[in-house]
Amino acid sequence: MDDGTTDRVNEAVQRDNETTTDENGTAQREGETTRRALLATLGGSGVAATAGCSTMLETDSRSRFRLGTLRPPITLDPIAAKSIGSEQIIGRVFDGLYEYGEGTDTVPKIAAGEPQFENDGRAAVVELDDDARFQNDRAVIADDVVYSYSAPLEEDAPTAWWVSPFDSVEAVDDRTVRFSLEDPYPAFDHALTRPIVPRQEREDDREAFATEPVGAGPFELASFSAEKKATLRRWDDYWDEPMPEIDRFTAAFVEFPMTQLTSLRTNRNDAIEPVSPMIVDHVSDVANASVKRRRGFTSFYFGFNLNQGPTTDPRVREAISYCLDLEKAVAEFVEPMGQRQYGPLPPQVANEWDMPTDEWADLANETNPERARQLFREADEASGQLRILTSTDPKHKEFGEALAGGLRDASHGALVVSKPESTFLERYVSGSERDYSVFVGEISGTPDPDSHLYPTFHENMAGVTNGTFYREDAVMERLTAARRTENRERRRRLYEEAITRLLEDRVCLPICSFENSFAVAADVQNFRVHPIAQVNPRLAAGDEVVTVGSES
Repeated sequence: MDDGTTDRVNEAVQRDNETTTDENGTAQREGETTRRALLATLGGSGVAATAGCSTMLETDSRSRFRLGTLRPPITLDPIAAKSIGSEQIIGRVFDGLYEYGEGTDTVPKIAAGEPQFENDGRAAVVELDDDARFQNDRAVIADDVVYSYSAPLEEDAPTAWWVSPFDSVEAVDDRTVRFSLEDPYPAFDHALTRPIVPRQEREDDREAFATEPVGAGPFELASFSAEKKATLRRWDDYWDEPMPEIDRFTAAFVEFPMTQLTSLRTNRNDAIEPVSPMIVDHVSDVANASVKRRRGFTSFYFGFNLNQGPTTDPRVREAISYCLDLEKAVAEFVEPMGQRQYGPLPPQVANEWDMPTDEWADLANETNPERARQLFREADEASGQLRILTSTDPKHKEFGEALAGGLRDASHGALVVSKPESTFLERYVSGSERDYSVFVGEISGTPDPDSHLYPTFHENMAGVTNGTFYREDAVMERLTAARRTENRERRRRLYEEAITRLLEDRVCLPICSFENSFAVAADVQNFRVHPIAQVNPRLAAGDEVVTVGSES
């Protein structure tokens, strides 16, 4: 590849991510022209050259699978993880008592069978599979399960919300665990999919465990560089089935969608995810690949800092809501890979729970810069600069820049601060006005509304996974009561009332849901996308495992 193709591609990618500033100080993205130029480069004169490069790259073992992802892994400690990128790697290294099937049903994994319920459903006894063991060849015992469900609470970890409803988790004997509940827990089956962590190995050195974990899953760690790359190798002595066909799996961070597409075209990567709307229509033209997508449970929102700074004033939050045409933004940045949503629940969850989405849509303000200016003046916040915190994820940055442009149209200063994922995850829950007035948040949950609402808005998770610091007692009481209520209709009403109040108080501005999507090379077989983002990429599950080989 010495004909200049690589240089042209790299230059186009760099230009695609540059911005210029107009006379009013507004950032203008130079994207469309360079996107077309890059696609022309890849699809035209560059095809022969990159095809030749592909042949050279195919000397590696074809049982290796490499993923180019926009979601970098931060930590490999299941107790401390709170990002999709980390959880996707953790899910390959660790097994849980139960795992998800092809959908959102759960099936036994480390557990020997279904839980046996006692005390009118307030207790469940789980027997462990006698063969289950960790990658250091130590048997998984009940004490490890107890630790996996107690450590998050003891450490005030991001995963504490999953296990906080349990009154106690006890080892009956080495092969038996008893979960006890003071109140019903409708999301009980989802909580039992949490990774099982070896107590002693983690307690010996928690910091080391986060980068050199030991799990009971089908892959073990080969190498890890936080926010850059994780490489796993198949654990050939894996205690369960199915055994992966892939003998080495690498997830490598790729910062820009165009670079992802280039890596797929040149066989640098066998798959990329998520698939940006920017490139989705060009995957099959530019690379010998196809897009696989499935509606999931991931959504985006603008969260406001109600702890410090100008956004503690509801008039400022309302003013901001008049500064951005979210319908237009979603059409430009998200479609066709997602859709607009008007509450904090993804559309499929809201529809399944018969939520009043039309009423919530009526609460969304249309763009009105003059009304925004008036509200800013009433709040004595007509000057100054609002800080909008985002990660470096291109979608987050696009939404942040769009809001900043709307604020400037309303004659208010705005500064978009984009940080690497690990820094963003620390800053967006600091509650400090020095870090943010607004942040672009992402929720990735399950079909149960609790997974979207409790960690994101409940005051118990403030400063951990909740960056809004909203403290309205009526809402907190409803969120707490809903996770303790078996009656579905009563739960629905509690969630409806809580969400309506969140929207009326402008605690957040819902943006959109986003599909789980991968672009996969033609010689990758049996690749299936799971609706729960953290379960992907699923390399060994069900009747067929993923293989990489000659195109059929």
